[in-house]
Amino acid sequence: MDDNFDVSGFVSDIIKSALKKDNKREYMKEYWNKNKEELKVINNERRKTYNKGKKALKQDREKRREYEQKYRNSPVGKKRKTINQWKSRGLNMDSFEEVYDKYLQATHCELCKIEFGKTNNGKQKCMDHCHVSGIFRNIVCRNCNMNIIR
Repeated sequence: MDDNFDVSGFVSDIIKSALKKDNKREYMKEYWNKNKEELKVINNERRKTYNKGKKALKQDREKRREYEQKYRNSPVGKKRKTINQWKSRGLNMDSFEEVYDKYLQATHCELCKIEFGKTNNGKQKCMDHCHVSGIFRNIVCRNCNMNIIR
């Protein structure tokens, strides 16, 4: 290892950098003092523009929220949500579209033949599927889905 390492160039660069920062700081103070009134007017205009932008963003956010709610309640939004839930719960199939159409048309449990209901009384539609392979088997009521041991 060389013991005669020269750091003078490195130190002089640090000193130059510090002097530049001090000079810039002094220049900015002088500029502010000379143009104080004009800069205050400019800053006030910028604040007004910024606040208008904030209000517009808030209105845009509300419009976006309304649009998303309409979409979620539309048939396309409900379909996408249902299919995404099936995927996240492990269902694995080639054609989600066909099964979704079958799911919408199903009115009775394929095992016990009871009519599906909308309340949480065990008569809700469920997708019976293998939890190992994810393969879809039947559209059944919640009671049958809980009682199936395969």
